[in-house]
Amino acid sequence: MKKLVAVLLTVLMLASALVGCSTPAAETPAATTTTEAAVTPVEPEKKFSVALLLPGPVNDGGFNQAAYEGYAATKEKYNIETSYTENIPLVDYETVILDYVDKGVDLIIGFSADFTDAMVKIAPTALDTQFVVISGKTAQEPNLAVYRFNTPETGFIAGSLAALVSKDGTVGIIAGQSFPHVKDAVVGFEAGAKYINPSIKVLTGYTESWTDMAKGKEMAMAMLDQGADVLSGNANAVTLGIIGAAAERGKRAIGYVSDQNSIAPEAIAASAIQDGGMMMDTIVKDGLAGNIKPVVVLVGAKDGAIRMSKWYHEDWVGAEGVKKMDDIINGLKDGSLKEKGIVPKSSFEN
Repeated sequence: MKKLVAVLLTVLMLASALVGCSTPAAETPAATTTTEAAVTPVEPEKKFSVALLLPGPVNDGGFNQAAYEGYAATKEKYNIETSYTENIPLVDYETVILDYVDKGVDLIIGFSADFTDAMVKIAPTALDTQFVVISGKTAQEPNLAVYRFNTPETGFIAGSLAALVSKDGTVGIIAGQSFPHVKDAVVGFEAGAKYINPSIKVLTGYTESWTDMAKGKEMAMAMLDQGADVLSGNANAVTLGIIGAAAERGKRAIGYVSDQNSIAPEAIAASAIQDGGMMMDTIVKDGLAGNIKPVVVLVGAKDGAIRMSKWYHEDWVGAEGVKKMDDIINGLKDGSLKEKGIVPKSSFEN
């Protein structure tokens, strides 16, 4: 009897345990009265992207800095994506270009003719990318363009200024290496000076260097000894020696490429400017419009990239001289001076 009672108690305990451990039935969720529609995320529209490749630093105070600053301004102006690489060694040109191609950049700009060989090689393999070489001479179908300054216009402005501020009737320009576009500028200088004064004497010379300031000063002194009373230098750092010689002799000078009045405020009346920033603006604008063509494009006064600085000594030329320069700048912008054969053509112009 005791064994039977024990067995019955064990059975009851096991039954209770099973009931306590059982899982309650899942509740049926209440029915909803609305159904949420699936939302498909909208991909943002891809912005036009541009990359600038620079052989030098963005703070060099010269061509690279001017190009970079003008380029940086296009980001907000045109609502584009911009990127750049500075101080690129020649041996790394292809690697840097290919990296931007792989990133899907729409337009790649090489700010030196030295980028030509690398872009000529890569462009045919990257047909979805537009390529531009600054100051090169080789454009290539279908997607490689060359953009250059129309340097006869710069020279013409400088020559006109020199003739206007000259008192003795002899002016001079000293250039760096005798490249075609540099020779174009010298021819333009002489044309500008003679446009103002047909009987003026124009002295010209080349240092075949962009850095030898001592040679620039030596050549400048020789021109001053020949009677020049106004000098200009299209020779990068060499120009410092040229302007220094003019200031030392109490003569006058015309700045070139950038506003150089700060170098010798007492000597420089004004400057003929080639604006790398405006060059960048023109290229980006053409890229956005799909107007990058496999041709050589000359950028000049009509684009605002070649112009005159403000006058620093307009009393040297008077109101008539100021008006004359205004007319010249307008004639360069509207092309009338070239149409009349007064401004020479560029070597890169058909």
